[in-house]
Amino acid sequence: IDKTVKIWNFEDKSTFCLKGHKDWVNAVKVDTASRTVFSASDDCTVRLWDLDTKACIKVFEGHVGQVQQVLPLPADYEPDLSGEADDDASSTASIEPVLTDIRQSYGDAFTSASSSNRPLPPRYMLTGALDSTVRLWDVGTGKCLKTMFGHVEGVWAVAGDTIRVVSGAEDRMVKVWDSRTGKYERTFTGHAGPVTCIGLSDSTLCTG
Repeated sequence: IDKTVKIWNFEDKSTFCLKGHKDWVNAVKVDTASRTVFSASDDCTVRLWDLDTKACIKVFEGHVGQVQQVLPLPADYEPDLSGEADDDASSTASIEPVLTDIRQSYGDAFTSASSSNRPLPPRYMLTGALDSTVRLWDVGTGKCLKTMFGHVEGVWAVAGDTIRVVSGAEDRMVKVWDSRTGKYERTFTGHAGPVTCIGLSDSTLCTG
């Protein structure tokens, strides 16, 4: 089983592998600005990698099924954590605790938020897994902030923006959630098989 994330460089045709996952890698997302990569795996984890040092910066654990999708959220996204049982100061405080945590994880690459020209990774990400859930994570702290329950079989596809989250699953259903609160909004039905891919724009939803 190939458990690696392979990086290919178009310019000099070089390649290298990021090793650490213990099972299939199902999805990868590159954040060009921060030179980081998110990867989702059948080992039930998501990993954040530094492309410069080729090191794994952080491992996100919490799913109890294979993680099929990972989606970093836009910079202007901010969740509504009011009323959350696991809400604490680190979840709603200023960005500084997150910067401190990431500086320590990255080492010299982020010695100062103000002096470094290298942007930080996206602060929040979504994941979908075969445990039938979609989860919202704080990338800096590694904490799961919200878990979206509703599907009765595994989640194969996730799309989202600052307004909505859309998930497609083995149960042939497409569900829409409020991106900020994580609350369920509606279900689309009609597929005769698992929903494995989603395209989302301001006014249009495409599923396959």
